[in-house]
Amino acid sequence: MNLEYLKTYLEVVRLGSFSEVAKKLSISQPAVSFQIQKLERDLGVRLIDRGQKTVKLTDAGKRLFRFAEVVEKERTRLMRDLDQLREEVTGNIIIAASTIPGEILLPPILGEFKALHPSVGARVDISDSLTVISGVQSGAYDLGFCGTAPEGKELDYFKVAKDEIVLIVFPEHPFAKRKRISLMELEGEPLIFREETSGTQRSLKTLLSKAGVDIEKLTASLVLGTSQAVVSAVEAGVGIAFVSNLAIKKSVALGLVKQVAVEGLELKRDFYCIYRKERVVSRLLGEFIAFVQARAEHVI
Repeated sequence: MNLEYLKTYLEVVRLGSFSEVAKKLSISQPAVSFQIQKLERDLGVRLIDRGQKTVKLTDAGKRLFRFAEVVEKERTRLMRDLDQLREEVTGNIIIAASTIPGEILLPPILGEFKALHPSVGARVDISDSLTVISGVQSGAYDLGFCGTAPEGKELDYFKVAKDEIVLIVFPEHPFAKRKRISLMELEGEPLIFREETSGTQRSLKTLLSKAGVDIEKLTASLVLGTSQAVVSAVEAGVGIAFVSNLAIKKSVALGLVKQVAVEGLELKRDFYCIYRKERVVSRLLGEFIAFVQARAEHVI
């Protein structure tokens, strides 16, 4: 079926006149008649009742008209998409991220995206999860990455990675020689925590509570602003800490800290990409969100 003839048929139905269609498409009236007749021959049905002074469709003609409308919409969408694909993706993305996504998850994601779109720039501001959520809500950032799912319907979000919060100790600590300890043994130990607005700390508090542990009864020797600061403090022998297993891989490999299992304790959580759907108006932001979603589907 010739798509140009189908377009001519649409115009005939809409304008109700072969002569008007000829003027609009800058072709002769006999050419319009030929195209309609060719469609009828190809389909083996009569489309227009020629016994009428006005253009009146047969049942087959009405059905073809509905089909032609769908084809026209899809062709318009196709041409728009192809125009976009022919153009280079450019611009800057402003991202807010909590510590683990900002320091560990995002760098390789942005590296892969920039390899596909070299003209794209990105800025990542690292803070705690609540600040990330607030920044995306206010419109200060295009999107955010954090370990706390936003509440309410104002923000859209999807999972980008799984995480587990684990206990680490320095090599000289008595726990370092053991594979597993009990929850009761944590009491009195100098623990290093993140700040209250940290996604890690909020998740830790929630997950410990579900396991029957009141985090308030644990001894906090230090409260630090980043996961890396917490890991460094443990390496220095200041105390022990619960941190993301994503943040300790290098330290564990170098023997600077030891991961110790806690009986009956499994502290798993997720990291999320959050954004305001109504703000996804640029091609760049849409492409980046789709890229992150596709990458997450292979990881989770």
